[in-house]
Amino acid sequence: MNDDLCYKLNYLARLILSKVNEKIKPHGVTQGQLPVLCCLHDAEGQTQAELCKNIQVEQPTMANTLRRMERDGLIFRIASDTDKRQSRVYITERTRPTVEALQEKRDEVVAAMVRHMSPEDLATFTRLLDVATKALENPETE
Repeated sequence: MNDDLCYKLNYLARLILSKVNEKIKPHGVTQGQLPVLCCLHDAEGQTQAELCKNIQVEQPTMANTLRRMERDGLIFRIASDTDKRQSRVYITERTRPTVEALQEKRDEVVAAMVRHMSPEDLATFTRLLDVATKALENPETE
C-alpha cells in the first residue's frame, strides 16, 4: 500500500481534512462549510448553482450544506431581484469576522504540509496536481 499512488493521495486528502477540521472545530464550522464561507467571503450574493460550480460539489450536497448553515446562523438567503426562484447567499454579520480566522487555520495546515518543500518543489507539486485534475476532468476521447 505504501507505493500505491491512489492510497497515498487518499490518505493525504483525509489527513488534510482531519487537520483542518481539528483547527476549525472550535469555531463551530465543519470542513464542508469552510469552502462555502471562503467562497462567499470572496464574492457574496452567489446563487446555490454558482457555489456548486465554484466549490465543485453536487447540487444536493450544496443544498444540504446551505440548509444546515442557515439553520446554524452562518449564512442567510435573499430572493434574487431578477428570478424569484433563486436566492442569493450571504454571510451573517456574526460569522463574518470568523471567516478570516478560519482561512488562517486552513492555511496553517497547508503550511505544515509543505514546510519541507522548496519553492521549486511546491511549484512542481501544484503543477502536477493541476495536470492530474485536468486529465480526469477532461478525459480525451479516442
